[in-house]
Amino acid sequence: MSLKIESITLERFRVFRELTIRGLGRVNLITGKNSAGKSSVLEGLRILANNAAPDVIYDILRHREENIEEAEEEGHPVGPDSLFQVSGLFHGFPLLSEPPEPIAISTSGKSSPMSMTMGLDWLSEQLDSDGEFRSLPLGKLEPDGIAALIVETQGVTKAHRLEHFRYPYSMRRGRFEPSNGTQMSCIFVSSYGGGGTGMLGPLWDKIALSDREKDVVGALRIIDPHISAVSMVGSNRRKPMAIVRADNIERPIPLRSFGDGLNRLFGIILSLVNARGGLLLVDEIENGLHHTVQLDVWRTIFRLAQTLDIQVFATSHSWDAVEAFQEAAAEAPEEGALIRLARRGEDIIPTVLSEDELAIATRDQIEVR
Repeated sequence: MSLKIESITLERFRVFRELTIRGLGRVNLITGKNSAGKSSVLEGLRILANNAAPDVIYDILRHREENIEEAEEEGHPVGPDSLFQVSGLFHGFPLLSEPPEPIAISTSGKSSPMSMTMGLDWLSEQLDSDGEFRSLPLGKLEPDGIAALIVETQGVTKAHRLEHFRYPYSMRRGRFEPSNGTQMSCIFVSSYGGGGTGMLGPLWDKIALSDREKDVVGALRIIDPHISAVSMVGSNRRKPMAIVRADNIERPIPLRSFGDGLNRLFGIILSLVNARGGLLLVDEIENGLHHTVQLDVWRTIFRLAQTLDIQVFATSHSWDAVEAFQEAAAEAPEEGALIRLARRGEDIIPTVLSEDELAIATRDQIEVR
């Protein structure tokens, strides 16, 4: 199976004036010091794969707490730049009064090349002959203008009002036009994993009673070999939760009782088996996982990524994660790539290590984090 993404280019996105990473593998580990842009690469892929869907953008802004609202007082309406909730997506946190050049994100690959742009414009709504409102570009700030995020992807242009990004209920009330679907199936696992296991209920429902359920149980046995079964229980009146059967405990107990490491692994592997044919993005993959289990975790990721035709992108700044990744990659030739991001002045420079180079680096403990 050919790789979905062989290279990615991000222009004017987050910390990147322009970044191109070539030579990607099926399983990719992105390393680098703090503020080198590791998470930003995942965000760019997530936005691109989801056609810049507003709910995905809002979730990214919320995760970074960039969705802070400024209260609007009577007689003192919120100014244009206070509406610019998406400013952090653009390089240099620009002001809305001086719209920046558009963000451009693209990938190359034999099977599914993708591309999109995101820019800003001022619009005016006018009634057309059919009595419907039509948005027309103004190209500049005007008193009655509507500030909008302009997204162009798959030959389709969409305009999303910036004011709607201020309110989380906007997505529920249909203020945004329906997205164009996704360019590629994509599942994201955050660095902290979110709340309880009930949030993973929809993912579990998709694989319950299938061979993929066995894969999840097998992964959990890396940490606790007594585990023999997992299930999701709940009802309309009770929040779903994951329960576990273990051969050394007489009755099923909540998965949360087993600690953070097992729950972190449950979220990663359950997301992985649901990403069939698409992308899995995992931020700070080592969180909660003891160094003694990381090699077997990586082996499981490599195996399932190959079996289910998934391309994995993960970030880490842990030397244990790098060592375990290198050993697992050596067992799966031409499957793994380690990408190190480093600052050079105002630019971020990527270095992609081949498996031979990575083996030398870890053997000689050359800094690649």
